[in-house]
Amino acid sequence: MAMGEGDTPTRTPTKAPRGSAAAPGADAGPRGERPYAAPALDKGLDILELLADSEGGLTMAEMAPCLGRSISEIFRMVVTLERRGWVTIEPGDRYRLSSRMFELAHRYPPLKNLSEAAMPTMQKLARQTQQSCHISIMQASRVIVIAHVDAPGSISVTVRTGALLNPFTAMSGRILLAFCSDEQRARMIEAHLLITGDIPLSLEDFSALLAPIRDQGFACAPSPKVRGVTDLGCPVWMRDGSCAGALTIPYLEDISAQHGPSLSASLELLRQAAADISRALGYQPAPAVTASSGRS
Repeated sequence: MAMGEGDTPTRTPTKAPRGSAAAPGADAGPRGERPYAAPALDKGLDILELLADSEGGLTMAEMAPCLGRSISEIFRMVVTLERRGWVTIEPGDRYRLSSRMFELAHRYPPLKNLSEAAMPTMQKLARQTQQSCHISIMQASRVIVIAHVDAPGSISVTVRTGALLNPFTAMSGRILLAFCSDEQRARMIEAHLLITGDIPLSLEDFSALLAPIRDQGFACAPSPKVRGVTDLGCPVWMRDGSCAGALTIPYLEDISAQHGPSLSASLELLRQAAADISRALGYQPAPAVTASSGRS
């Protein structure tokens, strides 16, 4: 069963229709002008961002009103994007993003290094726990799954590579937000609000959810999306001590199985796997402080 950890938010395009005020967050000069505007580039990026939030694809007739443009205004841009391999056209003249953007992102060294460092350990973790697992990162206001490993058994919940997750409802998002700085968290929440216009719970309630994750160093809670699934998650650390990603297991208990680790045992295996990946990335945890055995 392939699915996301949490609901994928519906995107409200940040580009304002022609003749209206610029979108929030747009670069502007001291008097509100945009001296370095590139209308054609804006148009192409708006199309790509819109298609990124459409699982079933869109026709040009459906894209145009969402972007505040006419079909004739976007026609040449859509055709060019299709010719360059950024979008594909399917039956019914529906356009969808191709895998080109994802492939390009994975040529970026930090993402490539993280996925390459994580994959052997994730494969081992899936075998040990008999569960699927995935690793995610935060990009702007979105959580993106950069690698996953399916469970070796016949029954599991899989979060596919490339899935975009809601940072408020997905366990991966909560872990990433719990272990970033207050400033980073505020920026991510603000960016999410600009795109979606709302969040599923108050900031106070959300902060209360993050506190035990920070205190424990891991997360274990029922999935807000799938009944019977328990989301287990741990942070993965970079050399500089920053949170590189979130390693997550959507734990599904198979009551017919006579073997396989329990929930608590799977959580311990997950924590060890996250520590192994962190070490592979160069992270060295601070030595434990112990009380002196002698007194002066």
